[in-house]
Amino acid sequence: MQNSNQHAIIMAGGIGSRFWPLSRNQKPKQFLDILDSGRSFIQMTYDRLCKIVPRSNIWVVSHTDYKNLVIQQLPDLNPKQLLLEPSRKNTAPCILYAAKTIAAIDPDAQLFIAPSDHLILNESQFIEDIQHGFKFNKNHPQYLMTFGIRAYRPDTGYGYINFDKERALDQTIYPVNRFVEKPDLNTAESYLESGNYVWNSGMFLWNVQTIMNEFKVYASTLFKLFEDFKVDSDIAFIYENCPSDSIDYAVMEKSPNVLVKTVDFGWTDLGTWGSLYEILEKDANQNAAVAHNYLLNKSNNNLIKDAEGKLIVVHGIDDLLVINTKDVLLLCHKKEEQTIKQIVALIEAQFGKSNT
Repeated sequence: MQNSNQHAIIMAGGIGSRFWPLSRNQKPKQFLDILDSGRSFIQMTYDRLCKIVPRSNIWVVSHTDYKNLVIQQLPDLNPKQLLLEPSRKNTAPCILYAAKTIAAIDPDAQLFIAPSDHLILNESQFIEDIQHGFKFNKNHPQYLMTFGIRAYRPDTGYGYINFDKERALDQTIYPVNRFVEKPDLNTAESYLESGNYVWNSGMFLWNVQTIMNEFKVYASTLFKLFEDFKVDSDIAFIYENCPSDSIDYAVMEKSPNVLVKTVDFGWTDLGTWGSLYEILEKDANQNAAVAHNYLLNKSNNNLIKDAEGKLIVVHGIDDLLVINTKDVLLLCHKKEEQTIKQIVALIEAQFGKSNT
């Protein structure tokens, strides 16, 4: 039975520029069906959360530019549960905005925070882990919980969480020692060997009063901007003056009350084309494709994504990204994909924002 005090917040305001040219300013990654599954990432996220909390307790925080996209893709969402940001100021303002809104109607709320564009392969395990998190938080409301993904490989594209594995507070729940930025390969390998580092998933769970108090203590400038916030407050004025901070930087790295629940439910943030390649089925030559008409000959380790139905032929080339849309064709070496974000900036400067 679902609990009326349990809420879920979907963060859906990002651009997803590393998934360009499929993810664009006017329709970013969270609104796309990149896997050809029939559901976009935000729809899959919403579907999962409906199995954990009441539909009336699911909130979406997005950018004003995406209001119509959210309404179109989530028709069951009450418009009052859609919170629109006038500008992008990272995750800390987004979370405080939602927390203040929910606290006004449910001061005893428990909040689960989820990005809108992550892939979860083992949904039943995900549901079990989040429900366990809610149960623990109910009995220990003084803690802030984050979810750490068991690391399978020394990935340099994720942030990590170092936890005290000798001091379990509950099943798979441990005190956090520190958050660490994306490491180099040698450092990532040492993290994997140590056994007390997990990937930082960007998912959180806490009591609404606790998180607001933590903002007050550790992010006082931001907290004061929202201190007298009401539903009819001028959110544009507040955001104009907001610092652009992540929740990790604003609160989690500073608070001594942070725990991590270590989980393993088939998670990927699908932050890059390479991360999509990792989860797709491969042919005998380690090529992966989300396309209907293609031929790969004497070619290995390539990724093809076609959004147009065009016949794509790759011959004698290895380790390539081939991303085709109706107006852009991207060819990029897989090891160079971290530069796509910079490429998008160059394209905007030379060809205009409409191309990004």
